[in-house]
Amino acid sequence: MTNPSLVVVGAGMAGTAAAFAATERGASVTVLHDRAGATALTSGALDLEPWDGPLSFQKARHERDAGRDEELGAFLAALGIYRRGGAEPRSTSMVATASGVVRPAFGIDGALLDLSPLAGRRIAVADVERDDWDAPLLAKTLGVSAWAERTGASFVPVPLDVLQRGHERRIAAYDFAVLHDDPARRSALAEAVKARPGVADAWLFGPWLGLEPDTVETLRALAGLPLGETTSPLGGPAGARFERARDRLWAARRVDVRRARVTAIEMRGARFGVRFETPEGTSELEAASVVLATGGVGAGGVTFTWSRPGVVRGFEFPLDAPVTLALDGEALGGGGSLYGPSLETLGLGVLERVGVACDDFGRPVGMNSAESRLFVAGDAVAGRPRTMLEAALAGLAAGNVAVRG
Repeated sequence: MTNPSLVVVGAGMAGTAAAFAATERGASVTVLHDRAGATALTSGALDLEPWDGPLSFQKARHERDAGRDEELGAFLAALGIYRRGGAEPRSTSMVATASGVVRPAFGIDGALLDLSPLAGRRIAVADVERDDWDAPLLAKTLGVSAWAERTGASFVPVPLDVLQRGHERRIAAYDFAVLHDDPARRSALAEAVKARPGVADAWLFGPWLGLEPDTVETLRALAGLPLGETTSPLGGPAGARFERARDRLWAARRVDVRRARVTAIEMRGARFGVRFETPEGTSELEAASVVLATGGVGAGGVTFTWSRPGVVRGFEFPLDAPVTLALDGEALGGGGSLYGPSLETLGLGVLERVGVACDDFGRPVGMNSAESRLFVAGDAVAGRPRTMLEAALAGLAAGNVAVRG
């Protein structure tokens, strides 16, 4: 078994970015990952900070990270499914959620409808008879949004006959989206739109417009109008598009990818031993560097146990590694106490702040930062925003530093 230069643990946005950066420098990379993480649940909107926070803060953070735009842009271009927000550098897109919220994003899945160039326009909400879709209510809610009132845009439900079989009204959004990757099916959808000339300047659909990146572009060309989706639900098409794009990128970069559950990482002189389990048994790899992109609580990258309702006995890192968990700047022990962080006192937000204590370079606190080649990126890092662009930037940084001579 050939030992790589870098082992990346985790296959979400951070892990994929780390592998991309390392292969850009010519390193051999092995990615070990188990189950789907938070990136597979993405809505399709790319943020640096939580989108519902102060937009001025997001913009300030974006300006501060402007020097890394070129590398981030190259990574997103390599994935091939995202585009940056707005027409101007570091500007925002505006996208609609299926619950009727119009929200900003610094980048979006290319299948989403970018509302920002549609100010003052009439936007049709496709009235499709699906059980998870209420076009009249959605159009009404979007029509009274702050964005619509500020820009003069309007939303109107327009009946569209696109269901071809009765069961299509209730299948999951993922399964309905897959149907439109078929050329005949997407041509039929485009013809249905063209049969409604003049009713609107653009069309808004649910998250149904295929999983392949050329599906929505073909639809736009055939229909001759801007069209796109709302954001995706958890586990919807946007997450599936990321996973497909990731797999294509890995194949093009000749990344060694293995489905495995990592159980231990230990220092062996100047190298690291990585132990993992597969259906065939236990195996090991040695590498000069390791990037942990295992995710946070939502992805199972941090676990916790209860001592009694509302009181967490302890947060734990789910594999044996030389790292320390922290919450709000304080190191956490690994369980064993009847008393620990109280979710009643601290709120559920604590689940998004806990993670591995790291320095500014992503090195675990407590290790020799001048020599360590163990790095942490993405949601696994304590106190960092749980967003797609934060994960991408952290992964790129970790992948660069991990293989730098």
